[in-house]
Amino acid sequence: MKKKSVSLIIGIAALGLMSAVTTVKAGNDFHDPPFDFWFGNHIDTHQETNLKTNKDTGDAQELFGKFYIIYTGTDPVSGLPKARHPRGLAGDGSFDERCGITVDCVTGWEIRGIPGAAKFVSHSGVNGDDHPLWLVNRAEEAAAPAEGMVIPQPGSFTHFHWITTTSSDPRAANVPDACDKINGGDLQDMEPSAVDEVCQGWFLQIKAVRKFAFEHGGELILIRPGLDNRSHLNVLTNFNNDLVITTTR
Repeated sequence: MKKKSVSLIIGIAALGLMSAVTTVKAGNDFHDPPFDFWFGNHIDTHQETNLKTNKDTGDAQELFGKFYIIYTGTDPVSGLPKARHPRGLAGDGSFDERCGITVDCVTGWEIRGIPGAAKFVSHSGVNGDDHPLWLVNRAEEAAAPAEGMVIPQPGSFTHFHWITTTSSDPRAANVPDACDKINGGDLQDMEPSAVDEVCQGWFLQIKAVRKFAFEHGGELILIRPGLDNRSHLNVLTNFNNDLVITTTR
């Protein structure tokens, strides 16, 4: 009887986990506590995370949460469902495509974040308006410790995303004007330009929870469950404080 009880409990737990992964997110509880962290820019249309801070200092320590997707059709080559992030801004600057309001969102990835900083390189390139590119260090001794411009270890942190002054991050009050932009293209094109500017943000480790073909940056990227080091890759190394950066456009 004990073995059967244990098996039943494990089965129920597994169903609960599966439900948590596949449940469509409703608009009336999107960004509700405890997953109420805001970056203060376009990523908030498809992320939902919980911020952990140091109890003594109040400093940002870690993020846990999800990236959401919406289905858009079927990829005729792989047979997988096609999906993209929900996105879009209304004219007044508010988000007009949050999960459950104009679209239904499903969890595509689980994410974990570590606070840090990176130097902005460029936005537009061969993939069109893809993820902004950021310059960081690999070796800790080469980084300026106060700026945190080094890829976190251990882990698989392949994506960096900046914060703005409207973020719920404790560092938001010190965001430079050049980094205080809603969209990636604004970092490059809107004055003051963020090119060569060090911006505060988060290094993200991304783990896919399902199979699908991800539409982003003019590409269709096949996603499989597990650590995903290519769909959101946007960090560069070979950092030099005196380097003059030439953008891709």
